[in-house]
Amino acid sequence: MLDWSFLACSLLFGILGWFTYKTYIWPFYISPLRKIPGPSSESLIFGHFGPLFAEESGEPQIRWVKKYGNILKYHGVLNRPFILVTDTKIIQDIVVNQAYDFPKPPLLALKKILGKGIGFSEGETHKRQRKMMTPAFTHSNIKEMVPTFIRVASTLTDLIEDKVDRGESKIVISPYLSKATLDIIGIVGFNYEFNSLTSQNELAEAYDVIWNFNTTPLAITITILSSVIPFIRKIPISTNIRHDNAIKVVERISMKLYKERCQDVKENKLVGKDLLSLLIMINQDLPIEEKMTDEELKFQIMTFLAAGHETTSSAVSWALHLLAQHPDEQDLLREELVKAFPDKSNFNPTFDEINSLEYLNCIVKETLRLIPPATNIFRINTKDTKFGDYFIPKNTTVVVPIVVLNRLPSIWGPTADNFDPKRWLNPSLIKNVTNFNYLPFNTGPRSCIGNKLATTEFKILLSILIRNFVFQPVEGLHIKRRNDIVIKPHPYLELVISKVEA
Repeated sequence: MLDWSFLACSLLFGILGWFTYKTYIWPFYISPLRKIPGPSSESLIFGHFGPLFAEESGEPQIRWVKKYGNILKYHGVLNRPFILVTDTKIIQDIVVNQAYDFPKPPLLALKKILGKGIGFSEGETHKRQRKMMTPAFTHSNIKEMVPTFIRVASTLTDLIEDKVDRGESKIVISPYLSKATLDIIGIVGFNYEFNSLTSQNELAEAYDVIWNFNTTPLAITITILSSVIPFIRKIPISTNIRHDNAIKVVERISMKLYKERCQDVKENKLVGKDLLSLLIMINQDLPIEEKMTDEELKFQIMTFLAAGHETTSSAVSWALHLLAQHPDEQDLLREELVKAFPDKSNFNPTFDEINSLEYLNCIVKETLRLIPPATNIFRINTKDTKFGDYFIPKNTTVVVPIVVLNRLPSIWGPTADNFDPKRWLNPSLIKNVTNFNYLPFNTGPRSCIGNKLATTEFKILLSILIRNFVFQPVEGLHIKRRNDIVIKPHPYLELVISKVEA
């Protein structure tokens, strides 16, 4: 006869033994990574995720690099080791020379948002997709998108001007920026008018839920623990239910957009210059072994929707925040814009004109340096390797901290933590900048395929806003850099806004 109490005790001791081995014995006494220097773990369950979420984005890693050097170890959930690297020779191997030997970790939460598109394909599949998609992002195609950027930016300007005319001076602007970039990607990505700036839109509301998921201690805990226990995301509590419902909205609308384009193909009506139409037309002419499947094309829509709007809106938000904090820099940018476009009611720059503005370029680069939308590049090594003198066993999570590289005094000088757009006009400093220590869009075969699109959109949105309005900080409001999928202003970006008179 079974002794159930004995079995229960055995199971309990087995779980406790496994937990002790996993969280304490293996990482600190057995793993070859134990020899790598780094901060002491702060929690058996959460490792260093506490300070990583609680502090401003990048601050813990910057502190660790200054103390432990360019190869260090910190701990994730259940004290799983993460290797953080700021050695540019090693970074070059990770992102360029051996890029496909360092695939992305599963990142299930992010994959649900972005879809299984080019962002999460690997190896030969990624090479094929990248080769097929690259022609859609040529300079000539992006040039044709500029009028759309201007049209949506003008709608945004009219909305803000209307608020100012009605006596509102303090405006929470970040939601408007998010809707503007969603409207832009709808048009240039799929020839679809979301009109989220001027009407209620369920996709905009869904992304508001998704991107603001980690705003409570419970949600942060779910995010951290789900990296090793995915089932936690499925517990039917209100936080998870709202998030899952938002994901379903994104998936449903992505499928709707895809089906519409497929119908256009059947009826020979595919004539648009939007990204999805371009991809379908390119795909039609490829040999069978190079084509994307219908499923692969469908997943690119989710990637475009998520990556194509929130990163840009975040970048514009931070640029406005920084310029409000530094009015002299804001004035210099406005002077350049007034000189280039004297009549603000006729703001209609071409691709070449907007990219020729020197100080605007400096502002954009400095914003992306100081507060890059994505803070880290996460990879897993598929083979045993060495970083310097340290042995790194396969399946170790490796972190390239963009936000740290962009603020190292050894590269950027003693003012590395300061917002100083003029640094980009200093040849003696810029000569030290490479694709391996300034990585706002990554580099190599896995760099952001839409970086030129995003940068041009960023410049036009920022230009029309600065040309039309003066932005000042709200007294007493402290804005933090919230560490999340995309660095966003926390709790929100509110600014004092007034009109620039003609």
